[in-house]
Amino acid sequence: MGKKVLLVDDEVDFVEINKVALESKGYKVVVAYDGKEAMEKALKEKPDVIILDVMMTRKTEGFDVARELRKHKEMQDTPIIMLTAIRERMDIKWKIQPDEEWLPVTEFLEKPIPPEKLIEKVEEMLKKSKK
Repeated sequence: MGKKVLLVDDEVDFVEINKVALESKGYKVVVAYDGKEAMEKALKEKPDVIILDVMMTRKTEGFDVARELRKHKEMQDTPIIMLTAIRERMDIKWKIQPDEEWLPVTEFLEKPIPPEKLIEKVEEMLKKSKK
């Protein structure tokens, strides 16, 4: 099996569609459906890339998970792709940008995104990654 991807989202259909798409490209996909499960699996599985939703159990859960992950030495260089519809759902007008403290992710993408575009982003992150 190829590189390991942790896919975190509370939408089961989204997870299943993207899991199949990523696996078809040779990735090993580990899934989590909320922030607590995401933290546990990230620390146990040591994924090469994390795809992280924002609005799960709480509206800002993904933001909290990203910050918490970065506190762990083994997760500091792991690429995190934040993938969310928060701007649309909460009518946020400004563009959300990653930064080191509030939003320590590698890339911020808006849903919906076709699986092939997501795979392209994963591949791009892996090429840039130190892992």
